[in-house]
Amino acid sequence: MPAFYHKLAMRTRRWPALHRPLTAIRRLLTESIPMLFVNLLRVLAPAKTLRFGPPKGSFSIYQSLLHENRRPNRVVLTDQGAPKTTDESLLVKTGLQQHAFQPWPIFWSQHRNARLVASTLALLDDQKRICRESVYGDYCLEGDPAWRYWRLPQPVRLAGNWTSLVSRWVPNDGVPTFSHWILDALPRLALLKEFPADTKILVPAKLAAYQKETLALLGLLDRVRCTPEPHIIVENYYFSAPTAMISCYSPYGVNWLRSAFLPLADKSHHGPKRFIIQRKGRARGIKNEAEVNEFFKKLGWAIIDTETLTFAQEIELFANAEAFAGVLGSGFTNGIWSRPGCKVITFMASNWVDSWVEWICDVNKLDYHWQLFPSDHMMMTTVDLNEVKKLLAKAGLDAG
Repeated sequence: MPAFYHKLAMRTRRWPALHRPLTAIRRLLTESIPMLFVNLLRVLAPAKTLRFGPPKGSFSIYQSLLHENRRPNRVVLTDQGAPKTTDESLLVKTGLQQHAFQPWPIFWSQHRNARLVASTLALLDDQKRICRESVYGDYCLEGDPAWRYWRLPQPVRLAGNWTSLVSRWVPNDGVPTFSHWILDALPRLALLKEFPADTKILVPAKLAAYQKETLALLGLLDRVRCTPEPHIIVENYYFSAPTAMISCYSPYGVNWLRSAFLPLADKSHHGPKRFIIQRKGRARGIKNEAEVNEFFKKLGWAIIDTETLTFAQEIELFANAEAFAGVLGSGFTNGIWSRPGCKVITFMASNWVDSWVEWICDVNKLDYHWQLFPSDHMMMTTVDLNEVKKLLAKAGLDAG
């Protein structure tokens, strides 16, 4: 059903007079009214009845660790800092405050007979409270499925030691997207070596081939459990607080990813030094793609479909890139692997502006440039080649 609503919303954007009331109706029927009933049930359902009714409140593991030491834990980092910004920074212009989600502490803690709930496997305590760190803090709490459920099925019990990569952005009821898997899931493995050697890992029920490859590269594929259940009780749970989120500045997450994966790149793969990232599909692409591709081909650039590469090849490609460009999309997350000074150019749809690429470039000291271009109701962007020439010149690249 969410996919249906998304497709309908995209297609009706061309008729604003229709799109706006349909959006209002959709929010009323799928968000506002259901949430009224959930909040009513939150008040009426008894706290002792853990399976019926949504959580009663929330708590912070991190705050409890600062004031008591009842369980094994370690606080690795209390604050990751913030990137330098100007009025021209996308991080500022978007108004999303993606550079301001700090402090973002990095820590782990052990929990006996831990109860994990909903498609996000958020941590629920015996007082029917949700752990705020397991739902990305107060800002994201009310939108998390673990805050909004009506009832839970009988729990599945797992013996032994476990940790989890499942979260709101990597839920267990679907295949995680590329950027969320790289930035939201994998960095939670940074602390795995501090857990018992037999600690197993909860992952979404379905994984794409490249996601399995990332785990295999780390030697962890035989330790994961594809987990579709929305209610689990884990005998010995090692909660690894999310170390990063795609929309939040996280040098810790990027630096760990680089240290873990760069040595595992496929050195036999020899890709181009300058290339355009090809984006497929009927939405969020380049409307005049053939024209743009031809322009860059004349400059000696290659056109790369990253989906045809293995993950190890992808790392090698971006690690040796001098420059890459394209319409904003998940492929730009691969800037994580690039060397300082690499030129990164994004063509930004006027109705889909985001700034996660900018903070990655800030961490890796990449030379980042961007430009807004007009786009239609499907977020298909019409790229003006005269503006592209200016972007290339600004980046110190030959514009022909």
